[in-house]
Amino acid sequence: MKKILALLFLAQLGLAQEQSEKAHRYLGIGYKLGVFQTSDFYSNFSPVNRLVVNVDPIKYLRIDVQYGFSNSSNEQYMNTGTGTQQKLTLESKNSVLQFGAYGTYEFDDMLMYLGVRYGFGNASSDQISFSGTMFITETNTEKSSILSPVLGAEYRFGNRFSVGAEISYLIVNSEFDPASINSQNTNSSLKLLESSAFFRFFPF
Repeated sequence: MKKILALLFLAQLGLAQEQSEKAHRYLGIGYKLGVFQTSDFYSNFSPVNRLVVNVDPIKYLRIDVQYGFSNSSNEQYMNTGTGTQQKLTLESKNSVLQFGAYGTYEFDDMLMYLGVRYGFGNASSDQISFSGTMFITETNTEKSSILSPVLGAEYRFGNRFSVGAEISYLIVNSEFDPASINSQNTNSSLKLLESSAFFRFFPF
């Protein structure tokens, strides 16, 4: 009888412990806010605020995709030399798409992750040129590949939400294509640190 009671007690204890553990969440949707970068070049080229979707297929693995887009414009008035002004609108567009894979480790309400992220960026910016008797806008373009080791942590509350921060070391290789046909394409590389904060919602 005592053995049966002891087994029942252990089973109830194990069930209570299992119920107290937070359920594994497979899908997260969040927003990433760029906080600090060691160079202004990359922040001007690539939007630092991004939408993030992550999938955690098993306990120790996370896969995510991030997308950011920014668009700005300003108006310029150029004197034509005939007493009139010509209005020109200059636009600047930036986008980035990145994919990441990370190993995760969870303890209590904290989750740590370490991995690598790879992606592509596109940027364009208008400039003013003179053609014949009028001003025109021409567009410079730039493409880049971005590789970055990442270390991050997040705190979960309510098993549906989390806030966190991460730091990444960015290796950016870019190709600049100038609007002028008389200029050649140029390649450049950049390495910098980026820190960011984020929040996530876990629907599943």
